[in-house]
Amino acid sequence: MYRRSALVASLLASTAFLPAHADSFAVNEYSASDLGRANTGRVTQTEDPAAAFGNPALLTHFDRPAVSLVASGILGNAHYDDEGSTGVLGNPLGGDTTGFLSDEAIPAGHAVYPLSDQVAFGLSVTVPFGLSTDYDAGWAGRYQGITSELQAININPSIGYEITDTLSFGVGLNAQYIDARLTSAIDFGAVCFQQAGPATCTAAGVTPTMADGLIEVEGDDWSYGWNAGFAWEPHPDWLIGLHYRSSVDQELEGDADFTVPANATFLTATGAFTDTPGSAGLDLPASTELGVRWQATDRATLYANAQWTEWSSLTELRVEFDNPVQPDSVEELNYDDAGRYGFGGDYKVSDQWTVRAGYALDETPAPAAFRTVRIPDNDRHIFAVGTTWSPTPDWSVDAAYNRVKIEDADFDRTGDSGDRVVGEFSGHADVISVAATRRF
Repeated sequence: MYRRSALVASLLASTAFLPAHADSFAVNEYSASDLGRANTGRVTQTEDPAAAFGNPALLTHFDRPAVSLVASGILGNAHYDDEGSTGVLGNPLGGDTTGFLSDEAIPAGHAVYPLSDQVAFGLSVTVPFGLSTDYDAGWAGRYQGITSELQAININPSIGYEITDTLSFGVGLNAQYIDARLTSAIDFGAVCFQQAGPATCTAAGVTPTMADGLIEVEGDDWSYGWNAGFAWEPHPDWLIGLHYRSSVDQELEGDADFTVPANATFLTATGAFTDTPGSAGLDLPASTELGVRWQATDRATLYANAQWTEWSSLTELRVEFDNPVQPDSVEELNYDDAGRYGFGGDYKVSDQWTVRAGYALDETPAPAAFRTVRIPDNDRHIFAVGTTWSPTPDWSVDAAYNRVKIEDADFDRTGDSGDRVVGEFSGHADVISVAATRRF
């Protein structure tokens, strides 16, 4: 029976939404200033209230309240070169496809409020996952995925405490809401051949690739986790940050809606392919991040950063349907642990202007053999530039640009209906971010 691996694959995309920045469609646009150095100051930068999200131990480095609002735009550009994709009977499924990586607008907000010289509160609201893919309805991989949309909102209150003059600790709570929608085509001709035989199906006009239906799945969930970090200054010119985000257990619940061609409705006689609620559990991996900041001169500051995400905890995803005649859908992932490594720097041109740049390598956790059309991911290279304008001591405006180059990804995967999608994915994204910060 046709299994909805499309649902599993799309929910897999949501595993990028929280602590991970080392895979898939993860969104890093939480700070315009740090984006200008490829996020290499996430656990050590203290010029921006976004530090509340990057490492709550940094909250004690703020001597007055501050708030910042961030707006980012992600402009995707992707292309699929088909190399002979075929249906279950070996007939061609389609040609090249482009423009399926959708553009997105990503907001974020942060606040810092010192209570004393030793204690400070922080609050961050971010959208750590917000991208989507949208293929043409008749593209070659339609049976493995057409539309994938996932939006996540992360609310992260935190507190920092100064243990000594050189060592601080911080901890936070993460409340995350996820809303997902995905669609894929169903080859009812292939299903019919498997269940009723070619003679019956041909007589009814239900043949492979000629009797397509559709499944649309929607689900949402609230889930919770925690994060904690340290900030240590062994020397006035050096700061070392260490940050950890916990694993998060989720249980997305929603509905699966089927569209069945009129001449294939006899395939629903057993109760299969009828609208039904469903759920999918996700055990999101933990991540650890280490960063170093060096005040090299009065004007120059250098950053280095490394993050490690324990993606190997994800070996499979399982979707359970309330409909008793619809079996569980199981997708093997076999993910590897993945890292993100980068370096960057700031240069203070004047009291009002700072410029910065950075580079990061973002590894994918997905082995080539387990890529999906919803996440045809590969390693990424991030090239960043940015600037800060401070017209007064109370106000600053940040702007940043990133070019995210995704390495070409060879693709060869056979779907549950017997279709085989063979080709190569390529693409990049342009990211523009601006922010305004007010200090009180």
